[in-house]
Amino acid sequence: MSRARLILAVESSCDESAVALVREGGEVIAERVASQSTLHAATGGVIPEVAAREHHLWVPRLLKEVLNSAEGEPHAREIDAVAVTTGPGLIGSLLVGAGVAAAWAWGRGLPIVPTNHLEGHFRAAWLHDAASVSATPQLPAIGLIVSGGHTLIVHVRSDGTSERLGGTIDDAAGEAFDKIARLLGLPYPGGAALSALAATATARAGGDRLPVARTDGEYDVSFSGVKTAAARMALAAAGVPSGAPGRAAALQATLRERPVPPAAAAAIAAAAEAAIVRALLERVEAALLAHPGTGLVVGGGVAANGPLRTGLAAVAAKHQRLLSIPPVRWCTDNAAMIGAAAHAALNEQRVTLQDPAGGLTVSASWPFGAAAAG
Repeated sequence: MSRARLILAVESSCDESAVALVREGGEVIAERVASQSTLHAATGGVIPEVAAREHHLWVPRLLKEVLNSAEGEPHAREIDAVAVTTGPGLIGSLLVGAGVAAAWAWGRGLPIVPTNHLEGHFRAAWLHDAASVSATPQLPAIGLIVSGGHTLIVHVRSDGTSERLGGTIDDAAGEAFDKIARLLGLPYPGGAALSALAATATARAGGDRLPVARTDGEYDVSFSGVKTAAARMALAAAGVPSGAPGRAAALQATLRERPVPPAAAAAIAAAAEAAIVRALLERVEAALLAHPGTGLVVGGGVAANGPLRTGLAAVAAKHQRLLSIPPVRWCTDNAAMIGAAAHAALNEQRVTLQDPAGGLTVSASWPFGAAAAG
């Protein structure tokens, strides 16, 4: 290709609709994101059917906004390919994005690139706008992907091929944050609210009271025990005698009737956050020690967490590794990261341009680094 590749990217794997124009896998020319957080707050979580209907409304609208925007319109005729998330994610949501993207590409005679959402989070570290270019992430790298649905540690080689080192065996880090936040009566989405509450705690030593269970895998982690321990602390603080926390719905009903006092809620939030962050840092540090000469690339919604970002910076500095972590706005789901991931996969010849008329296969489960389903 004689000029920089320009990709139009579409993301709709869960509850964010997003469209972006990305040049050469890094420069974000134009982007739009429509979040459904307010809509799903009433139910305390994402309802798949509701999310899919919202994508029907928003993906076509965002396509128009990006392509007609002052920054995007001059480049609308230069698009080389359309990238779209085809997994992992909610099937209904993925089908909407894939259908709209394929139809748009077919109508303009453009090829399409099925793209892995997790690889998007990894490649978000390469993103920048025209005014701010930072150091290019280093490969090979240890990658940490932490979000509401995924916690994963991978070793990505210089050619883009990867090896899964470990991850969660139960709750993802973001899922644990959200569930504990729900116990404390915090609004959805809970991760940011729990972190904000934790920052108000007057005594933060409580993190030592919530150890994270060890697993058979050196780099694996389990967060279900943190959730149970936090529930026990919440019941005790609310004055509810209980030998076991019980089912989530009954537990939440109990704590709505007898809320945790504010100071105790802050202490529990701080304890839970400290335990989860500490567990992630320990696994990352072990992976760095086992793989000399690697950089550290971090992505996913939980990568926006302040204590985690601070801890990762300290670990990287301790071992003299380059830490690459996107700005907060590109940690959560967005389309720019999908454009970056598609560009990298094409360059590394791990994927080929496809004819949108051939149809796309979406999948709720698509491991990091695996080939797309045919």
